[in-house]
Amino acid sequence: MLKTLRKPFKPFYRSAALAFLWSNRRDVARWAQFAKRAVMPTGRPSTADLKLEARVRASLSSDPLLRSDPSIRDIRVRDGVVVLETPADWHNKGLAVTRLTQVKGVESVHTATDVNEQNWLDVDVLDTSMTHARSV
Repeated sequence: MLKTLRKPFKPFYRSAALAFLWSNRRDVARWAQFAKRAVMPTGRPSTADLKLEARVRASLSSDPLLRSDPSIRDIRVRDGVVVLETPADWHNKGLAVTRLTQVKGVESVHTATDVNEQNWLDVDVLDTSMTHARSV
C-alpha cells in the first residue's frame, strides 16, 4: 500500500535531492575531498586529526555564509592547527577564524596567506612550533 503511494512522488524526491546537492555543491565537493584523503592509505593523517578535521568541516558546514563561500578551497588539520586555503583578500576570514577557534581541539587557525612559506598547505612539512608563535 505504501509503495503505491510513494511511487508517484519518486521524481519529486530525486528533484529535491538534486536541488539540495546543487545549492550546497561547494560544501559537498569539500567533504568529498576530505573523504578521499581519509580513505587513501598513503599520507593519511592520524585518526585524531581526521576526527578534528571532520568537526571543523561540520562547523563550517553549519554556517550558511561559510558553507557556500567559494573562496574556501581546502581545509587541513594537523595537531590542532587548522589551515584554510583561501585567497589573500578573503572577506570572511574573521568570521571563519572566530567560528573555528570555538571547535574543541583547535589550537590555532591560519589561512594560506598568513605565512610566507612555499609549502604551507602541505601539512606534512608544517612546523607546528612556528604556527603556535604566529597564532591568529
